[in-house]
Amino acid sequence: MRSGDEPAALSGTRRQGMPKRVSARDRVPSFAFLMPTVLLILALSLFPLLFSLGLSFTSWDLSRFEGGVRFVGLRNFATLVSDGRFWNTARVTLIFVVGSVGLQYALGLGLALLLNEEIRFRRFFRVVFLIPMMLTPAAVGYVGRMLFNESMGPINDIIRHVGGPAIPWLSNPRVALLSLILLDTWEWVPFMTIVLLAGLQSLPPEVFESARVDGANDWNIFRRITFPMLAPVSVTVILIRALEAFKLFDIVMVMTGGGPGTATETVTMYAYIVGMKNGNLGYASAIAYSLLIMVVIFSSVFLNSLRSRVAAAEG
Repeated sequence: MRSGDEPAALSGTRRQGMPKRVSARDRVPSFAFLMPTVLLILALSLFPLLFSLGLSFTSWDLSRFEGGVRFVGLRNFATLVSDGRFWNTARVTLIFVVGSVGLQYALGLGLALLLNEEIRFRRFFRVVFLIPMMLTPAAVGYVGRMLFNESMGPINDIIRHVGGPAIPWLSNPRVALLSLILLDTWEWVPFMTIVLLAGLQSLPPEVFESARVDGANDWNIFRRITFPMLAPVSVTVILIRALEAFKLFDIVMVMTGGGPGTATETVTMYAYIVGMKNGNLGYASAIAYSLLIMVVIFSSVFLNSLRSRVAAAEG
């Protein structure tokens, strides 16, 4: 073979290995097959959002047969400002989000650090921790009703056996919200643990080996290396859980029904009562969009405070 033929053969091989460019005409059938699915997904996701947004500016009361849908502008949102029950549900929701997500992160980080070490039955514990997360929210609510039952629940039975008084978990307004926080924590600590454990195992081991060579103890390694390097994963998992906690409905509906009184009534629970039970769809839509505003404000404050702390630490 002549030396002049070799580059041509190699260039031909390269051309065969390179992906072919698809012309715009050839892409048309692909887009044609994809468009029905894309349009269906957009319709199922965008239509309810836009429809409920339009409803929030109307007065549509299903309990009244006359009147129909009337445009009322911002009147529903103005009513929210003076609605004491709404502000109570907003307070309950914020307490639940901060309490449950904070407790879940603390326990999840501790378990992730433990499972990241070489301990016996580590794989077994990883599988067992997934079980609560696999249950449906309604099933978790029924489990909570059984666990926190004041007369026959196993938790109060244990407290009585050690000589303590039975705790009114579901009938005392001050304790009922705590029982919801504990139950939600039991369900979602596995999620925190798994994500944080994955983050821990992705950290470069060379950094820790270098710190140990320099004489750093475990606490200094965690405080100055592990925790800062785990910050992106921590922020992500906290925001994911916070967004889900704001939408809490199933567990409250099954376990407490928002009671006693309105002690555990969240914003989503209040929107359900106003819209589905009272039939006031316009006002219920305004309540739902107020929850969206709460989520945006919470996320913005959380991220801004985190950025300021990072900037202060770097400065």
